[in-house]
Amino acid sequence: MTDMPAEVFSPGEYLRDELLERGWAATEFAEIIGRPLQAVSEILNDKKEITTETAVLFEQALGVSAGTWLSLQSRYRLFVLRTSTHEGGTVVTPVARRAQLRSLVPLAELRKRGWVTKTDDLNVVEREVRTLLKIESLNDQPHFAMAAKRTNVPDQITIEQRAWLAYIQRIAETRKLASYDQTLLSALAASVPRRLQEGPEQVADLRDAFAKCGVALVVVEGLKGGTLDGAVTSVNGCPVIGLTARGDRFDSFIHTLLHECGHLVLNHLDAGSIVDDDVTLDDVAPTEAAANETADEWLFPGGFPNVEATLRNVIDIAERFGVLPAS
Repeated sequence: MTDMPAEVFSPGEYLRDELLERGWAATEFAEIIGRPLQAVSEILNDKKEITTETAVLFEQALGVSAGTWLSLQSRYRLFVLRTSTHEGGTVVTPVARRAQLRSLVPLAELRKRGWVTKTDDLNVVEREVRTLLKIESLNDQPHFAMAAKRTNVPDQITIEQRAWLAYIQRIAETRKLASYDQTLLSALAASVPRRLQEGPEQVADLRDAFAKCGVALVVVEGLKGGTLDGAVTSVNGCPVIGLTARGDRFDSFIHTLLHECGHLVLNHLDAGSIVDDDVTLDDVAPTEAAANETADEWLFPGGFPNVEATLRNVIDIAERFGVLPAS
């Protein structure tokens, strides 16, 4: 952004100083230049701009060149167009504010979801975005402690993932949870495949079961372009499991839920929040592999039988373990 002067004097302020130096009242000056008092008052209060014709009259009356008056007016007008003062007292252009907002969150999508109010009032929009991301200023970078989840890719989340994670935390803050009990969580995770063997209708009952273990279970569709399956994070010291149900496959939903439970019982959250999105097998960090192994053990205690993947065998194995055949 182009640097701007720290202080720009308005033409009206400069004119007041010139009149004060000469001891002239506004009425006298208006009479001298042959213009209505109202026109002079509007210039003094920066409600009217100095035209070329007016600048020439000022030059003749005050001895200050017309070019100076026009330069003052031009610089002040440019300053006004570039700047506006908003909540917090920081001077920044509306264009810059709108750009900053969209660099932090996918604003159009958040408005569509109702996570941010649909309004043209920038103060309202900015306040809601700052509240969602828990930042004091748009210049602050939202911080979510992140545990390493890839071996050869920098662990950075997208603005879509960040906004979703912030919203998951907002919902979790409203939940009433028991004290976190890792032993209870492990036992619950082991029972999840059997609890859900009848299908998605039973997912609603799980929220209370997880709350009794001290874990907030939150299911919210991911934001467009977020490529998210789920995440583990914390709010006010309480673990949170967030799921997107991406892909509309219940078997993937179950495995993702168990995978996130695996992160918790293996204490991976101690290193920071973990967002599980699209990564190749070559990118999977040891913590991800361990969470997968734990999830597989809960699904198939003792390991998945080494048999031919026929429809009959799949059904038989599902019945033996008490899980959905799709699992």
